[in-house]
Amino acid sequence: MRLAVIMMMLVWAAGPLYAQNPDQPPPTPEQEQPEVLTSGPVHEAFAEPVNLEPQAGLVVSDEPPAQIQEVPPDEKPAGTQFVWVPGYWAWDASRHGYIWVSACWRAAPPKTYWVPGYWARVPEGWEWIPGFWAPVANQKIDYLPAPPEIEDLDPSGLPPSPDDIWVPPCHYWYEGHYILRSGYWLHGQPGWIWIPSHYTWTPRGYVFVPGHWDYALDRRGVLFAPVYFPHHIHRRPGFSYRLSIVVDLGVLRVNLFTYPRYSHYCFGDWYDDAFLRIGIYPRWESERIRVCYDPIYRYDRWRHIRTDAHWVENERHQYDLRRADRNLRPPRTYHEMEVREAKLPELQRRNLQIARPLNRVIARQTTPLKFEPVSSSEQKRITRQTTEVRKFGNERVRWESPATSRRTIPPLAKRQEAAKPSAEHKEPTVGAPERKAPVNPPTASTSTERKVAGPAPAEHAPPFVSPRDLHVTKPESVRIPRPPIIGRAVTPGSQEVGTPSNPTAERQSPRDLKGRGAERSRNKGKDEERAR
Repeated sequence: MRLAVIMMMLVWAAGPLYAQNPDQPPPTPEQEQPEVLTSGPVHEAFAEPVNLEPQAGLVVSDEPPAQIQEVPPDEKPAGTQFVWVPGYWAWDASRHGYIWVSACWRAAPPKTYWVPGYWARVPEGWEWIPGFWAPVANQKIDYLPAPPEIEDLDPSGLPPSPDDIWVPPCHYWYEGHYILRSGYWLHGQPGWIWIPSHYTWTPRGYVFVPGHWDYALDRRGVLFAPVYFPHHIHRRPGFSYRLSIVVDLGVLRVNLFTYPRYSHYCFGDWYDDAFLRIGIYPRWESERIRVCYDPIYRYDRWRHIRTDAHWVENERHQYDLRRADRNLRPPRTYHEMEVREAKLPELQRRNLQIARPLNRVIARQTTPLKFEPVSSSEQKRITRQTTEVRKFGNERVRWESPATSRRTIPPLAKRQEAAKPSAEHKEPTVGAPERKAPVNPPTASTSTERKVAGPAPAEHAPPFVSPRDLHVTKPESVRIPRPPIIGRAVTPGSQEVGTPSNPTAERQSPRDLKGRGAERSRNKGKDEERAR
């Protein structure tokens, strides 16, 4: 009798559960599901800081997982300038593991094509080789010897007008050696950001990335939030993930950081001093750190400082407030954001909304972009393009593989002195010993008093670490296949503002620079002779 009663009670208790959906299994536990993040790396094709002095890339011990199949949402930005750039695995310093940087809809810089980055196998583990935008006119990649270090990256005086932005100097390769192109003042252009000429390190040699105009951040497209996947989920056969949560670009730029050694921006909560020790800086620190140039910060400063003379100080003050008070920092996950939003009045939720569903963004028209449905043919084209981009990336791995690169002593004594043992080349852990980084002397615009006790962020930073040594004495060229992602030029008469002309200083040929350099040397010799 007792057994019968117990069985009846169990059936009665379980009855409602089975009645709800008797043919479906219970829902997957929350811990086993993908976790949308509101803090992490920014897709490198969407935005990338400029390394003025390429240094050793990020090296981690773990092999990256296999690529994930992504499914785009049902709507896309309207315009022929937008391209679909697939996602990739990135190293998250806060989790000390891999997370997935989701694909993005990107308004590709006009007349450029995308060369995706990749993880390269090295003796210490896996090293990140950054991607870059290359000029369409050049269907080959030249791998060059290490460019000389530039001693003076700063302007010698104040800008000629408030509308001018400083562009740092750069070396050009010409007739077997490097020629220095001096820095210059650039007249800012609303809606366009100038990406200065620079070099990127690869296992085969240094690649020169010519200066080019890029869209301002709010015109670049749609940046989907990164995702953390439990290991066993993305390994299932046929697994795919539909993208739906997008990052608010306005809130992003308020919480934007640079990670020069990783050649990435990071967004969200990176305010702890532990992140400063591994080289993740608040964006305004790029003015003091010689190895990095932040074109987005330079553009934002140019845009705001004409009407707000204290804009830089306000940026620093907001950083200090979040550094001191964790409650003011943005949430690290989408779930945390929703929980915190539910406890706040409507007017106070805006500062927390670092990410939102795309359909809500479109419905509320909170972006200047226009959207259109993604047709079935467009879906197939995106799938094909994803395959082509990954194939193109694999081709890059092949032509830059260590078998084609011969490593030896560094070509410059200065770089040799700065080089560290291989143990220093590994991905640093949070809590590493404090080290000092080379910084420029404080200027009037960067010497404001800090509101929080403690050393300035740059004083926490690790030192410059020389890249892996390459024996390249002359250019080695690789003819590349047709790139799958190409930026279209803005056509006259369209709703888009036409691309500005390249600065005069960038249109000079290396021959002209060589002549001007020789003339400067002669004049310097005459001045020294007169002085004697």
